[in-house]
Formats: sequence, structure tokens, C-alpha cells
Amino acid sequence: MNAATELKMNWVKRSAHQWLEQYGAWVRTTKTQVSANPLAILIDRNDKTRIHASKVSIPVDIEDHEAVRVSKLLAKMHNDSREFMQERAWFLILFYENNWSYLSIANAHGCSKAKVRAEIDKGLSYLDGVIENLPY
Repeated sequence: MNAATELKMNWVKRSAHQWLEQYGAWVRTTKTQVSANPLAILIDRNDKTRIHASKVSIPVDIEDHEAVRVSKLLAKMHNDSREFMQERAWFLILFYENNWSYLSIANAHGCSKAKVRAEIDKGLSYLDGVIENLPY
């Protein structure tokens, strides 16, 4: 069995927002120019029209095994059979992992910035409920 799967994780030490914020910072520091999808890197590098979120850098305070578990949580949400849940997961991924702004997400999906913000908030609320019920 993998040693990382045996490590216990204290889910209650952070909210869903904090976990995703840390996960996003971890992803952006570990995969600078390496990705499973080189096309995505090329598109991001050449897309001058996308509005980038102006976020202050935060120190990465998440272990690798914790980041992997957060990733699995997002993947599970994204693979949900309910379409609205998949959309919320996708918005969370774009916002936290890819560091897109609300406006960039809205422009890419043809919806309002308010809808994006509401869907992200609903996704965070859902994940907060899931995290509360996860074992340590």
C-alpha cells in the first residue's frame, strides 16, 4: 500500500475555501511548466484576452498527501452524475487551481459574474459539508 494513503489527515483544521486556496497555491508551485495537458499551458501562455485574478501570493502550507486528497475530493465532485455539481466543481477548479478571475470564468462560460460567484459559493458550501463528515 502507498505510504501517502496511510497518512491521516485533519480535515477540520481548514474550511473548504482554505483547503482549495492552499491546494491552488500548491498546484501553481509544483507544476510551473509541467502538466498532463501541454495544450492548456500553451493556451494560457498565449491568451492575452483573459483577465487574470489579482491575488496576493500566499505561502504554501499544505503537504503533498493533503493536496492529493483535496484533488481527489474535487475530482469526485467533478465526476458526480449531477450536471450542476460538475459545473460547480469545474468553476472551483478554474478559480482555485487555475487562478482564473470570476469575470474570466463568466466570459468563458457565457454567464454572469454573479452566477459564477454564486456557483463557487454553493460548491464551497457543499465541500464544507463533505469535509465535516470525513474521517481524520
